[in-house]
Amino acid sequence: MPDQRRRQIAERLTLEINDLFFNPSARITREELRERTTVHFTPYRENELFIGARTPAERGAIDLTVELSDWSMSRKQQRRIARHLTPVLADLFEVPPAGLEGINIRFHPYPPSDFAVGGRLLSDIVPLIGRLMKRLARH
Repeated sequence: MPDQRRRQIAERLTLEINDLFFNPSARITREELRERTTVHFTPYRENELFIGARTPAERGAIDLTVELSDWSMSRKQQRRIARHLTPVLADLFEVPPAGLEGINIRFHPYPPSDFAVGGRLLSDIVPLIGRLMKRLARH
């Protein structure tokens, strides 16, 4: 995939994630959220991914996996994200409607005590009230 196409995809995914995760009552601005959104491409060659002992090309199917991590993601939020991002990914990667089953989103929710920023646990940075507000806003 050409570098410019990767940049376009990264820009769109960053925008979509920002829209999904931004909370106007939180202490983080849209710009700060944007600066914390990471898009990492991990392409594989034809002979590096096998499903049922066959490559996606041999199966005539698409396999696209997105991994998304954030602290305290609820099931409701994960459902909303999956419903929203799947058609976006289909559009970005030209997946036909019949190929939507080949789009996978793997969620990695974690407690704020399992992530550190700048040498400090997120649970030490974000006050308890902020963590509770995030949890309430996402349910």
